[in-house]
Amino acid sequence: MITVVGRCMGAREYEQAEYYTKKLMKISYISTAILGSIVCLSLPLILRFCRLEPETLRLAAVLIIMHNLLAAVLHPTSFNLANSLRAAGDVRYTVYVGAFSMVAFRLGSARLFGAVLGWGVTGVWIAMGMDWLARFTCFVHRYYQKSWQSCRVITS
Repeated sequence: MITVVGRCMGAREYEQAEYYTKKLMKISYISTAILGSIVCLSLPLILRFCRLEPETLRLAAVLIIMHNLLAAVLHPTSFNLANSLRAAGDVRYTVYVGAFSMVAFRLGSARLFGAVLGWGVTGVWIAMGMDWLARFTCFVHRYYQKSWQSCRVITS
């Protein structure tokens, strides 16, 4: 994503940058959904190799399914779209959003849900989903705003 979009932006081919961003995002969503589905469908086989207590196995299955559902819906936009914005030169925005989201949602919410409310590791994973959702929202908004097209990139 970074290489392709960066080259398009360097050539001032903004339409191509949009085209390839959308194309690569589509590939990323499809790939993530397929791989996550394979993992979820393979869970009974995978977890058979683990010698864990029944409650631990149940929790592992819940967390793996939760992760793969969140990844299929939020991960490509939360991270790959951010790479497209970075490639366009919109680095500060992505760094600030990432840092804020990490502290506020992943760390802050993990503490709240996991420890204060007593939801344990499930609460920590919900906080991770909130982090991804915050990034998703900010990066989609920024992408459709098109302000990334006016960022300065290095050209050769």
